[in-house]
Amino acid sequence: MSSKALAACAAIILLGGCFQEELPEQNLSGTVVVSGDVVDDIRSLGMVYIGIFEGWNPEQLGYSYPATGPRVGDNPLGDAQPYGGTTVGEYAYPCLRAIQCEVVTGRYPSIDDLLEVNPIANEDGSDMTSEQFYDQCQWYYGWNSVDEFRFVGDELDFTENEAGDYEAEFLAWHSQLPAGSIVWGFVDNDFTTCSASQGAINRRRSDDGAFFREGTNFADVLNFPDKYITEGDLVSSQPTVLTEDKKDGYQLVIDEVLN
Repeated sequence: MSSKALAACAAIILLGGCFQEELPEQNLSGTVVVSGDVVDDIRSLGMVYIGIFEGWNPEQLGYSYPATGPRVGDNPLGDAQPYGGTTVGEYAYPCLRAIQCEVVTGRYPSIDDLLEVNPIANEDGSDMTSEQFYDQCQWYYGWNSVDEFRFVGDELDFTENEAGDYEAEFLAWHSQLPAGSIVWGFVDNDFTTCSASQGAINRRRSDDGAFFREGTNFADVLNFPDKYITEGDLVSSQPTVLTEDKKDGYQLVIDEVLN
């Protein structure tokens, strides 16, 4: 511990003590597979959440779910207490509030694909064209090329394998990886994990001059997944178990539709 850290300890020791926490954090990597039997159009696949948990308890909610701690206060369910986690895809503000919190990165090869999955109506009732959408994004972000668009392009998260399933790589940074813990995940297909009142403040004032938030995921999704899992979302019917000293090469299959 440095001399500055020791000085800080001495200054606050009467408030509860001081210690140097050394958590065994590591990175976990692998592949998530979404079964082709549960997704019709990979472009419409929502945010994929992958978490590392102490255990698995499919009985507590009637569907595959990580084991949780005791309930606290008026929470309907205990905290799943993840050791770490990650996502495949991120919420991105798509230049227009009409589809705020409905666009995930890594899904659309072009603007035409995005508009096919997320049609937008102009004020006169006509369908917005890719040229009109580009103009809106150019005004909002100041982009001069489609290559600058975060949410369209050739760098897609998922590719189709020979079995007709869809695969993507994942990397969970700075996680704890105790042997015997499980990797479990779900797909939020109706975007309930996105909060329209959070995220970056809008880059341009709208016509009414009001500021708004661009939207981003809630912070407690992996702690309380059941708050956000709804009908039509996808879950891992079986978790993947971590083994001693193995940090990569894992595969998690998401293959169950919640009805």
